[in-house]
Amino acid sequence: MLRAGVGISTRPNPLAAVEEAAAAALAGSEAPAAALLFAGSAFRDDSAQLLDAATAALGTEAIVGATAHGVLAAGQEVEDPTCVAVLAWSGVETLPFLLADPSGEELSACREIAERLGGAQEEDLVVLFPDPRNFRAAEFLAASREALGPATLVGAGAGDPLAGEPLQWCGRVVCSGGISGLVLRGSKPPRVGVTQACRPGTELLTVTRSRGHWILELDGRPALDVYREVARAPLAADLRRAAAFLLVGLPADPAAAALEPGSYLVRQVIGFEAEANAFAIPDQPKPGDRLALVVREPEAARDDLKAMLAGLGAPPSGFGIYFDCCARGAGFFGMQGLEAAYLESACGAAPLAGMFGSCEIGPIGSRAELLTYTGVLALIDG
Repeated sequence: MLRAGVGISTRPNPLAAVEEAAAAALAGSEAPAAALLFAGSAFRDDSAQLLDAATAALGTEAIVGATAHGVLAAGQEVEDPTCVAVLAWSGVETLPFLLADPSGEELSACREIAERLGGAQEEDLVVLFPDPRNFRAAEFLAASREALGPATLVGAGAGDPLAGEPLQWCGRVVCSGGISGLVLRGSKPPRVGVTQACRPGTELLTVTRSRGHWILELDGRPALDVYREVARAPLAADLRRAAAFLLVGLPADPAAAALEPGSYLVRQVIGFEAEANAFAIPDQPKPGDRLALVVREPEAARDDLKAMLAGLGAPPSGFGIYFDCCARGAGFFGMQGLEAAYLESACGAAPLAGMFGSCEIGPIGSRAELLTYTGVLALIDG
């Protein structure tokens, strides 16, 4: 029988914080087989002691997690360096792992995970916590598609890089620069939803000229002219500020007629070139590719979150895990705890925990992708 519990703490003492969070989690799962542990950046130097305390309190070394920009649990959001969240469970087959240095070995690492599972299944949920500084997302996700096939991938980049090296852990082992994670094999496929923070600001446009990361023309017009037109005054005159609000949406399906919720990738504009009348994105678009300019705004994000939750259906019979972008939260929505309140309402009595990460991983269409400005929710049913 699947049982789970969740706890959260903001105590400034790291050991007191993990003991409080673990005690609350034990109220829902008396003898957990595994757990997720997220901790704020203030506790990064105490990670070994945190894991020792969590192991002693929970009675298991199958503890996986990472440092985070903040945590979500039990209907609360805490975007503070001193925070801990614990989600513990039993009754679900769990495979924890730690890839200390996967760079260049992505395929062999994914194959090893698949071998330990005895072959991946559609009931498998692979949860990843990579170090965002050296995560070769394209290579790892391509390797996962080959080796893990029908499994669903979700996750979040460890943070906060500005506060020190992001850490990842599995059991009592802590590393930086790697990927911690686990595989949950439930009795049913996981239900996963992706919510985005943007609304389309244009229809899909065709790249008619490009160079590397630079988009030179859209629908035969100078790309930067199009961007300024959509940004409007006064943002059109302040491109650095405009880049925080006017982003690029890339459809997962090249044949799509329009951007639909949960069906596109959002990419930041990373450069402007006035003389070339161009702008750049992290990807390398080619002539014939299509994209839209999208507007990041809290009203659209709230509506998209509500729609995503409604689309997932009934509350889970087990538990939920939520991965949120560090650019969302109170600073974006203008109020504390908005997402946590919606999530708690949607999950009912089922425990849920999550973290604010530096990036997100989740399915767009049928493929796992590296995401930004999103929330990714995974529901596990008993």
